[in-house]
Amino acid sequence: MVEVHKVSGAAFDGNVYLILDKKPILVDAGMMAGPTLKNIKKFIDPTQIEMIVLTHCHHDHSGAAPALQEATGARLLLSEREVGAVGDDMASVAYLFGQQASDYKVDEPLKEGMVLDIGEWKLKVMETPGHSLGSLCLYEENAKVLFSGDTVFPDGNIGRTDMYGGDTPELVKSIERLTTLDVQTMYPGHMEITSRDVNRQIQMSLRFAKSI
Repeated sequence: MVEVHKVSGAAFDGNVYLILDKKPILVDAGMMAGPTLKNIKKFIDPTQIEMIVLTHCHHDHSGAAPALQEATGARLLLSEREVGAVGDDMASVAYLFGQQASDYKVDEPLKEGMVLDIGEWKLKVMETPGHSLGSLCLYEENAKVLFSGDTVFPDGNIGRTDMYGGDTPELVKSIERLTTLDVQTMYPGHMEITSRDVNRQIQMSLRFAKSI
């Protein structure tokens, strides 16, 4: 039985998810490693984590990546479109948080169609640009689970497109792809986890994106 726990613990952090499968992984890193590591330790020894998968390079999702890499020894994965953005204050929008961009080593670039086999779950990588150049979603077809990053949020909300790398028409195309999936549970990059008629919520997000 796969378990997913939200382990981010700092204000303004993007959501950080610990997936407990045969190969434990983190989805996103947040900005502050201390609170996140404290929460991880409630469930697992951090050194057992094998991968840190970033949905995109923005600082609220990647700022703690160097410290989490060091604490866990995990491999770090990021979209191939954003590998060059690592350490860039503008591309990471670190300036919005009054901080400098974190510099971390990407062990494997991710691209469309790759599958992360972590045991019971096989997470399919979907390129969903629009919020950022290399935004990704992860979809588990059998469990009908979507890690949506900042592409879509609950209740028809969507990621901003007014920052570096943002593109509203691209976001519309990305959300259109998500509407073709059967999703029972969505783990968004912000806001709360939802299992309430998720397909309808994604349709609402599409309508909102098209209205901009």
